[in-house]
Amino acid sequence: MTLMRGIGDDEPLMSWLQNTIWPIEMSLGNEDFCHDGMMLSAVEMLKSGTTTFNDMYWHPSATARACTEVGIRAVLGMIVVGFPSSYAKDYDEYIQLGQSTRDKFLGHPTLHFSYAPHAPYTVSDEILTRLGDLCKAENRPLHVHLHETEDECNSSEVLDKSPMCHRSDFAGRPIQNFERLGLLNKNLVAAHAVHLRDEEIALLAEREVSTVHCPTSNMKLASGFCPVAKLLEAGVNVAIGTDGSASNNALDMVAEMKTAAILAKAVAKDTTAVPAATALKMATYNGAKALGLEEKIGSLQVGKSGDMIAVELGARAANTPVFDPISSFVYSSHGADVSDAWVNGQRVMRSRRVATVEEKNILEKAHTWVDKINALNLDPHPNHHPKET
Repeated sequence: MTLMRGIGDDEPLMSWLQNTIWPIEMSLGNEDFCHDGMMLSAVEMLKSGTTTFNDMYWHPSATARACTEVGIRAVLGMIVVGFPSSYAKDYDEYIQLGQSTRDKFLGHPTLHFSYAPHAPYTVSDEILTRLGDLCKAENRPLHVHLHETEDECNSSEVLDKSPMCHRSDFAGRPIQNFERLGLLNKNLVAAHAVHLRDEEIALLAEREVSTVHCPTSNMKLASGFCPVAKLLEAGVNVAIGTDGSASNNALDMVAEMKTAAILAKAVAKDTTAVPAATALKMATYNGAKALGLEEKIGSLQVGKSGDMIAVELGARAANTPVFDPISSFVYSSHGADVSDAWVNGQRVMRSRRVATVEEKNILEKAHTWVDKINALNLDPHPNHHPKET
């Protein structure tokens, strides 16, 4: 989604999707679009300290190809939605195309795959259950947007069949429905998990579900505030994510750590909530655990894969002096302080230059997509027009 960065900003989530994102994707979302966007994203992520990312998007084969060119590790979601797109026409084709890509890259050392139903309001119970069974059989993550907005939760609870209501005949909140369907387990990666009741938090902990906190996106889309401190206290594995750069509008995980830590303190009204070391763990080990990769990555240990970064602390005014390296990294640094990166033991960035690709060529190609998007003549801001009197 990086090629749509900055278009349709300041719109409500469903308006943003229906009026901007989905029309662009239906018109332009081919393999080239996904490949070129992924090349741009991969360079941005490496240069801001991300060596592994978790994705859910069209044409995962194009994404996989870009990842191998740049040298970044990825968990690629085999996306499934309940409507036709430029990628697939129906549920069966979404699944078949995803599995074909998975099989093509089977055994690749830095490419991993999940099943990725977009959200309860875009995927039916039958397909959710089918994908959950596949995840159990193959021991893969089930990556889904869950409890991102109040509308999603409230509409599903009363089953009003609005666009944000889950595609189910069960009147209840999506987490209740996921429990009913047997989907709450250690394979589930619940992106956002913003609107949670205490009993739902306890259930997520009991079922060993992982959640991914995306604070900047949640604030930008006015989705709400995730109760991170409560989740951690209950024993839920909470990772940090940026969400897509079309709704963030960056992929800077260093900046996201700070936002996650200070927002958690404000929500909990407790300065000790999510200290710097916890935020760092959420962005590293907890993320690896959510993706089922904690035995390979997420920490520097003998026998792991050698995914790591170097960060320059005390090299510029904004993060000098340094009394506590972890605090300086989380609270005083940003992605531009990352100087070097290694993936699977291979150096992919040296002195802020990505070693595997020419960044200039990637930027030039990205600029060509701006003209193509502008040529669609969309109105990304229907809610900003002055009202007639």
